Amino acid sequence: MAADRPEPGPQRPLKRLAASLRDITADPEHADVRLLLLALTVLSGAVDAVSILSLGHVFVANMTGNVVFTSLRLAGAPGPALASSFSALGGFVLGVLVARVPTRREGKPVALVRDSVVWQALLLSASAALSAAAGPDPADAPLRVLLAVAATAMGMQNALAGRIGMAGMTTTVMTRAIVGLVEAIGTAWSVTLTFQALSVCALVSGVIVGAQLVDHVSPAAALGSVAAGAWTVALLAHHRLKGGRATAGRRRTP
Repeated sequence: MAADRPEPGPQRPLKRLAASLRDITADPEHADVRLLLLALTVLSGAVDAVSILSLGHVFVANMTGNVVFTSLRLAGAPGPALASSFSALGGFVLGVLVARVPTRREGKPVALVRDSVVWQALLLSASAALSAAAGPDPADAPLRVLLAVAATAMGMQNALAGRIGMAGMTTTVMTRAIVGLVEAIGTAWSVTLTFQALSVCALVSGVIVGAQLVDHVSPAAALGSVAAGAWTVALLAHHRLKGGRATAGRRRTP
């Protein structure tokens, strides 16, 4: 996309940021999708904070961490239980496979977000209900189910981000975003770099919020808040889709 090509010549940081924001507003449909993905990034951070702090000390969104945990345990090193890591990994893989159903037809990115996040919100709501029923210190069996259900939701989210394929937007893994930001030091700014920076901030914000909810309220409340956030994203995507159709209809009216 032309908006992602940095402009040559020296620019002050604030001018660079202002220029990239103008590019964002010049393409409202893609801006809407990026903002929705940013909201999902916040949810990724929050749900991983919940799982690390209170659900077996494994990730349900960031599978790189679980692969490391699993490898450490296989090597005989201390770490989270293998059953917890495998539950999260299995749920995540299932989520990626299930994501083919709501996104099997090509369509507008906003429609893909809506259709996928509705299922994600249902799974996260189920996770919150399971957590409330199991209590703050669930037994092994309920814990494994909880991890699998939450990880399935996050697998769907990661598959959605990959399906949409927006530069700089992954909703979970920030390695590429951080590399891009460091590589861009001393160069002109761009829309992609703006969203890479916002993605890192969104993930950090989600982790902080999730940790605070776990510490000061309960894991179930934290998961319930994440589920509410997912429902909000789905509703916003639906509203944006209906608004776009109404605008297109008015344009076709003679």
